[in-house]
Amino acid sequence: MPLCSHRSWGTLPRMESISCALVDVRHCDPMRTCRQYVQFMTFLRGVNATAGLGCRRASNPCGGSCGPAGRRIGRHGVRPLVQPATAPIPVATVVRTWSAARRVASCRRSSPMALLRMSGRGEVGVRGGGNRTGFEQVVAQAVSRFGAEVTPKLKGGGWPEDQLRGPLENLFHAACHGLGLTITLTGEVPLIDLDARPDYAITVDGACIGYVELKRPGTTADPANFTGRNAAQWKKLARLPNVLLCDGNEFSLHQNGEQIGDVVRLRGSVRTSGSRLAPSDGRLARVLHDFLTWAPQAPRSAGQLVRSVAGLCRLLSDEVAEAIVQEKAHERPPTFTELAEEWRVLLFPETTDVEFVEQFGQVVVFALLLARVEGIVFEGDTVHGIATKLGKKHSLMGKALEVLTADSAAALSTTLETLLRVVGAVDWDRLDDGTGDAYFLLYEHFLQLYDADLRMRTGSYYTPHGVVSAMVRLTEAILTRDFGLPEGFASQDLVVVDPAMGTGTFLLYVLERAAGAIAEREGPGAVGPRLREMVGERLVGFEMQTGPFAVAELRMHAMLKRYGSAAPARGMRLLVADALDSPTAEFNWIPHTYRALAESRRQANSVKRDERVMVVLGNPPHDAVGRGAGKWVERGDPGALEPPPLDAFRIPGNGRYESKMSNLYVYFWRWATWKVFDAHQDAPFGVVALITPKAWLKSRAFAGMRRYLRSRADEGWIVDLSPEGHRPDVSTRIFPGVAQQLCIAVFVRRSQRASHPAAVRHIQLFGRREEKIEQLQTLALDDPHWRECAQGSTDPFLPPSSNLWSCSPSLDDLMPWSSRGVTPGRTWVYAPDEDTLRQRWRRFLAADAERRRELFGEARDRTIDSLVEPLPGTHGYDRTPLREERRDQPTPVRVAYRSFDRQLIMPDHRLMVVARPDLWRVRSTRQIYTVEQNAHPVTDGPGLVFSALIPDMHYFNGRSGCVRPLYRDADGRHANIAPGLLFLLSRRFGAPVPPEDLLAYIAAVTAHPGYTDRFREDLEDPGARIPLTEEPALWQRGVEIGRRILWAHTYGERYVDPDNGRPAGAPRLTTDRPQCVEEIPDDEASMPQQMIYDPVTQDLWVGEGRISPVPSQVREYAVSGMNVLDKWFGYRRKQPAGRRRLDLDHVVAQRWAPERTTELLDLLNLLGFLVKEEPHQATLLHDICSAPLITRADLTAEAVLPVSVGFRRPLKGAEAQDPPLFQW
Repeated sequence: MPLCSHRSWGTLPRMESISCALVDVRHCDPMRTCRQYVQFMTFLRGVNATAGLGCRRASNPCGGSCGPAGRRIGRHGVRPLVQPATAPIPVATVVRTWSAARRVASCRRSSPMALLRMSGRGEVGVRGGGNRTGFEQVVAQAVSRFGAEVTPKLKGGGWPEDQLRGPLENLFHAACHGLGLTITLTGEVPLIDLDARPDYAITVDGACIGYVELKRPGTTADPANFTGRNAAQWKKLARLPNVLLCDGNEFSLHQNGEQIGDVVRLRGSVRTSGSRLAPSDGRLARVLHDFLTWAPQAPRSAGQLVRSVAGLCRLLSDEVAEAIVQEKAHERPPTFTELAEEWRVLLFPETTDVEFVEQFGQVVVFALLLARVEGIVFEGDTVHGIATKLGKKHSLMGKALEVLTADSAAALSTTLETLLRVVGAVDWDRLDDGTGDAYFLLYEHFLQLYDADLRMRTGSYYTPHGVVSAMVRLTEAILTRDFGLPEGFASQDLVVVDPAMGTGTFLLYVLERAAGAIAEREGPGAVGPRLREMVGERLVGFEMQTGPFAVAELRMHAMLKRYGSAAPARGMRLLVADALDSPTAEFNWIPHTYRALAESRRQANSVKRDERVMVVLGNPPHDAVGRGAGKWVERGDPGALEPPPLDAFRIPGNGRYESKMSNLYVYFWRWATWKVFDAHQDAPFGVVALITPKAWLKSRAFAGMRRYLRSRADEGWIVDLSPEGHRPDVSTRIFPGVAQQLCIAVFVRRSQRASHPAAVRHIQLFGRREEKIEQLQTLALDDPHWRECAQGSTDPFLPPSSNLWSCSPSLDDLMPWSSRGVTPGRTWVYAPDEDTLRQRWRRFLAADAERRRELFGEARDRTIDSLVEPLPGTHGYDRTPLREERRDQPTPVRVAYRSFDRQLIMPDHRLMVVARPDLWRVRSTRQIYTVEQNAHPVTDGPGLVFSALIPDMHYFNGRSGCVRPLYRDADGRHANIAPGLLFLLSRRFGAPVPPEDLLAYIAAVTAHPGYTDRFREDLEDPGARIPLTEEPALWQRGVEIGRRILWAHTYGERYVDPDNGRPAGAPRLTTDRPQCVEEIPDDEASMPQQMIYDPVTQDLWVGEGRISPVPSQVREYAVSGMNVLDKWFGYRRKQPAGRRRLDLDHVVAQRWAPERTTELLDLLNLLGFLVKEEPHQATLLHDICSAPLITRADLTAEAVLPVSVGFRRPLKGAEAQDPPLFQW
């Protein structure tokens, strides 16, 4: 029997051991016990009085106390004295009946006693559950009648699903009659047209308990086997809390997205069995019983609660989204579009329809949850009534719920009623342990289940308590040390803002630190009033999403209560608002109904515009966004004389890189620094402390941001939380779900005249997540491990690089023209083999225009109607749009896909978002492409990689980078070398230096792990530098080694010289050459999915085949964290790696062709060759770095640097025909 956790149940012994002396209800004080306990005692009393039950023993050993006038129940069971012939009813049945009575009473919104009175026959167990064996007989008879009715209908033709309807309705009526229930089946439930309408809504005794979805006989009732439209429909229906699937032959029950038990199959077939159709066992009766008697159960944990509401919230949002689409097509009244417009006017002016839909669902769900926390009873009440009661304490959420549902409740009646029943069952006392953590966990779990992609995309990960406490502690230490505020956050007139507060964790820790300081200085009795003043005046939080806002309110109330305090009558300063909106926006007249909502935005604007804020701290969202997403911070006010605030983060000449600043966390950084350092010139001092991605510490795109911080602040501290690099082991991540590198940054300005430049310190935290958080707990401002950062105005916020590194020219100095690699924007244009590309193209050609649009995956810059010029050097089509294309695909071209992985691409400009025509234009048999990771740190493996083929944008290690062709033209007449450099080198070494020799030297120096090991810290600031030797002998050694390296990197297509051991074709080791020892089968059934390595035997198992020997260094060969073999095999296994977003991505090779084995052996030999060269390269690098170098200063003195802008661009038209400058 499900019992609540109230202490009164502790006085009730276990039911199986009830004796004559137990359960005296005269000792029950209803005023001191919970309602559920009183109801059960009343039920027992009613069993005695109404049914006339007595002790089962004929001799009545209880002394008559179990008789009709008594209030006891004996251990022997009870029997109806009014009907002596009736068999005695065991105590367990009474208890079981109580449970069922509560469920059915919930369906009727009635009480268990009302259920008892309705039975009229005094038969405990007849209603709400009954004898299960008897119910199985009822179900068996109903199934037989179902078969007798449906078989002839199916033979008569017509739509098969429609033939099931009438007979299935009769089956349900019979089942409910057997349970003593009244049922109504409503067909084609209007969940607003989602292409997912369940066939029936089932109402039992006046309350909707679930839904039935019919499928054509033979389809199956197992959703795991659904495909196409059935699968898409089920993805939506699975969000409902109680769904029965049926195809006539099979039944399956699904509750809260989980299948309950197995799929139940009838004995026989609805098409042929007729009345012989029968249940195979008692499982169908159990399924129908559990489906029809379903009622929401009070969840026992936050996780259970979230599972029950997240799906319904998603369903509600989907319904509203579809309604808006229909309204814009004038297919229904504009209820939701008008609501969305009002929402924009009141709160968020630039809210999109998609964002409004998300807000709608979260407002309804979290307002209802908030109501249950406040003890508001839903039974017998409406959404409007609940909203009114909620608004008495939570004015904004109450009014938001009222406004959003006032006119829309009827359209959403089915989903809203289900939500009311599910949330109405929540007993918050069972979930909350008094700490407030249950509220926090509630939204954490909710967001993960509701929309994990949204969470990952926006960086909505709530900060671990250990990180928050460290940031708050360090900030308070600055307030105490630099501003003479011994009370820290408790100091009078100190305003603190979290501009994206989420569930309020930062503000709660600020409040807790303040409480400690107040108690220490003034005593515990002073804490409550001071905290009340803080939350009413000086603690401000902005949050756009109503879900976390509601949780933040709950947590703040809980903390105040813990300190014996309460929120002030005028409320707390937690506001539903967008920090990035203009602070000068004003409202026109607002109707009284909406004033509670409008007041939140009005207060937020007042804070942004007028209040002096001394501390801004938090964890803002991070999401790469499009132009304009920064709102006022990015664009400023229309007609304003002042430039937009973000312009302070820009510098002249850096515009081509600054597009990377289009990220929410950058906008929040600028808002925070504007508010504390710039907005109030009479008090431009304070502290900004944020945890964000760390790209701004060193990327060229953020040079202006670094210059601003150095000029405005006096001091800064950078805590690098991700020194391991991109996508580190999950155990090392502060946020396990976030692969981005993160940092904590704290900047302080002490006075109106900041010292310039700011002294910025840097520290790295290594280890597992728990170890990093532990280090944060002891980190202090005077910790000896802080290292001073470079002090140039735009230098990275990193310790200065080594002198050797900073003096060496960058690759950008030596090879000035660079481009991103090919960026198709869709992966199906690539494949390891030609046959796969041919199949994809044929499938595309076979589709009509609308289907082509879906297969293609249209983007802003490419649609099936786009008209573009062919790629240079390719043939096969004119300016025909893809919509009209009928010809075979152009001959695939081999390209460089990932480091050392060569694949094929359809060389069709129509298929590519950014094809990089300039790279295609310079393609030739002489060309070599150098690929540099200039966007992210290089952590291991070679510092540069090279290819004879046009590289993909992500060739280096799957994370962008840039491409530097050796020649700026296809004829090889114009080298991509800084003008004058080859002449200078020729003069120094006394012999001509052609472009190929310079590239060979660069490869020898950089393309090995010794380079990244030596310059690991320097490479934290992305971009390679080349130590240029002055010694002719070292130069010649480098050139000779580099020719071998480039020959290997290009699979023997460049630097061919058979006389020096470099024949044409892929490298082959002379000793310990890997060979295919056991065949890799080429049949479809044996297509490999796994590659397993045995380091002891040096065997590499590819499916059933074996290659040996493969040294461990070859198996582990990586390029900046990307294992080359794993990546190569991942694209060729049975289920290929990578995101498969479009249908054509799923067209993949079904067998391991023999040529794939050859390609794998080529790769293993190539990597083996490079491993053997590594010691020679490491020795060379050591010798070069120990000898005199040609520095950047030398190149500047010789007028080689700086390189003019013209040489940083590709050659255009007639320029390629001009004679090249003399370069050596």
